[in-house]
Amino acid sequence: MEESVIQVFETAPWIIFFAIVFFLFIIATGFFFSKKIGTTEDLVLAGRSLSLPYLVASAVATYICAGAVIGAAGAAYGAGFQGVIFDPFSIALITFPLIAIFFAYPLRQARYITVVDYYNIRYSKTMGTLYLIIQSLSIISWFGGQLVAFGIIISLTTGVNMTVAVIIATLIIIIVTYLGGLWALSRVDLFAVIFLILTLLIMLPFVMNQVGGFSSFFANAENYAELPTFALWPVAEEAGGYLWYTGIFGLFYYLSAWIAFGLGGLNCPVALQRALAAKSSRVARQGFAISGAIYLLIGVIPVLVGIAMYTYGVDLPVDQQEMVLPLAAELFLPPWLSVAFILTLVVAIISTVGDSVLTAATILGHNVYGYYRPQSTTEEQLKVIRILIPVIAIVGMIIALSLGNVYRLIIFAGAIVLATVIAPYIFGFYWKKSNNYGSIAAFFSGIVSWIVAFLIFLPYTKEANMGIIVEGQVYMDWALWDAVFMALIPAFAVAVAAQIGISLVTQKSDPAKPLADVDGRPLERKGITFYSEDENMRNIK
Repeated sequence: MEESVIQVFETAPWIIFFAIVFFLFIIATGFFFSKKIGTTEDLVLAGRSLSLPYLVASAVATYICAGAVIGAAGAAYGAGFQGVIFDPFSIALITFPLIAIFFAYPLRQARYITVVDYYNIRYSKTMGTLYLIIQSLSIISWFGGQLVAFGIIISLTTGVNMTVAVIIATLIIIIVTYLGGLWALSRVDLFAVIFLILTLLIMLPFVMNQVGGFSSFFANAENYAELPTFALWPVAEEAGGYLWYTGIFGLFYYLSAWIAFGLGGLNCPVALQRALAAKSSRVARQGFAISGAIYLLIGVIPVLVGIAMYTYGVDLPVDQQEMVLPLAAELFLPPWLSVAFILTLVVAIISTVGDSVLTAATILGHNVYGYYRPQSTTEEQLKVIRILIPVIAIVGMIIALSLGNVYRLIIFAGAIVLATVIAPYIFGFYWKKSNNYGSIAAFFSGIVSWIVAFLIFLPYTKEANMGIIVEGQVYMDWALWDAVFMALIPAFAVAVAAQIGISLVTQKSDPAKPLADVDGRPLERKGITFYSEDENMRNIK
């Protein structure tokens, strides 16, 4: 199919009209819930009142955002299942189950306001600050990717300039987040997730019909990179290895695909804010378990659509493959359903970016401001958080307009965390000897080893990406990202070794602190369940 398919959709006037209606609805939701906001916990944790349906919707919305949906469809178009191990497979099969089993319950039991509180109490404020810095970069990468996706959708479907579209989205996000906080955003999340799931489920059979039905699709499915389409593992060298890498490079890249976000997302503050906002510890655990199953079921749909679009014959250049999902809506869906699908993606992005902005503002307002003004009241911190909301949103907007690749921006958000703060996070819960010196050593050794490994791998990845677009020239976008992800494996291994080794040799000079709740009461562990001895049992139920 010719590249000319990338043009303003015929349904553009309807998309613009209903987008305005949705935006007004979202803003009205913010105004409606603004009366519930009186303290920091009201704004950022919805008064710790999220019931199971709202928690599931909000957790799923955090990951099955429109940016990830669009990015996954494009990545699957490019490389089949191998291209989307990062997301949705590693998130659904590793991140959600591990959070549900090992982390949601104790985090809610501890009653932290942010995950920074965990690092402050378990290790030190130094470690909390390092986590804050890394997660600020991570969150900005995350919602920067979402805003890029928003710009792609609006500019592709309506012809509205991408910069204008991103600015409008940012203004709406600022209003609803500033006014209604998590009360409003969790309701928008529920609305967005329900409609996104419905439209994806309706979209799939329409697309499959174009490639001869499901049986014909699975028999003939192809992808741009000419890899085995449904392989979730490295294949024989002549069949492509893993993304055409073999040997140690292919192994490192493959492992990174599973753990860059699979483990790197374990302490994602945007996701864990939902656990902290749950009505109870049990609801937090159940919510993430259910969310993982839903994410796997729904997350694979855009993957199949992306593959089907290539199989059908849609020909997109490498730098435009992330447009494949909106194009599928325009080409294969009835006009009314195409409009509904595009609008659902738009609303999903608004809710996801709002969640991210709120989390970043909370970390800075509660932890940083609270650090320098320990006597500050929750009302003061609330004012600071609200001041930070537009600042952070605008910074993310600037980054979104400067950077372009949705999928890689989103995956990088987990990758940067894996090399630095995941080892202290995991060991802090389940190894009593894990101490502050060990966690700081893990952080800096992870960064240094990541940089060193990146520089070692880069010449090889440059050679592997020669002539992708222009004969005789390196496609640097792929070369850089390939080296970044390969380098994560030795970096994470070094961080784990530093966490264990330095903690063991510094037990006398730096005694390990116990895992404790927000009031400093130690949390006892029985198996994977945590509790404080004098805790009212109703908080456990």
